Amino acid sequence: MSRENVELARRSLEAFERGDVDGALEAAHPELVATRVHPDGAVFHGPDGLLRMVADWVEGFSEWSFTADEYIDAGERVVVRQHQRGLGAGSGVPVEDDYWLVYTFADGQIVLFEVFADREQALRSAGLPDEPGGPTAGS
Repeated sequence: MSRENVELARRSLEAFERGDVDGALEAAHPELVATRVHPDGAVFHGPDGLLRMVADWVEGFSEWSFTADEYIDAGERVVVRQHQRGLGAGSGVPVEDDYWLVYTFADGQIVLFEVFADREQALRSAGLPDEPGGPTAGS
């Protein structure tokens, strides 16, 4: 099942990148919990809550995009490195950074979605060793 979870996470992010919100939320459990661990610990509930979290995340940008370029298989969890780029809405200043997403699956549905700024914390949340150069499933 774990490889299937990696593919579900990949399909969800690819759909979101294309602007296919329904496709991105296809595997979301109705009681999904989304947590933005960084920067503020905000918690959102349900698929609509996840959309609010993303809208809140990008509202300060005039342009925003991402590339998901690493997927780590952790059984019922999948860790994804997401490289984000944006332009500040007011300042026009370019912003670029990596964030780590942790998907938790149950019965083929996303039940928990967490956002981390720190790779090691994301790996620990997924129950994986946090040493540098740790596990990877490639892209």
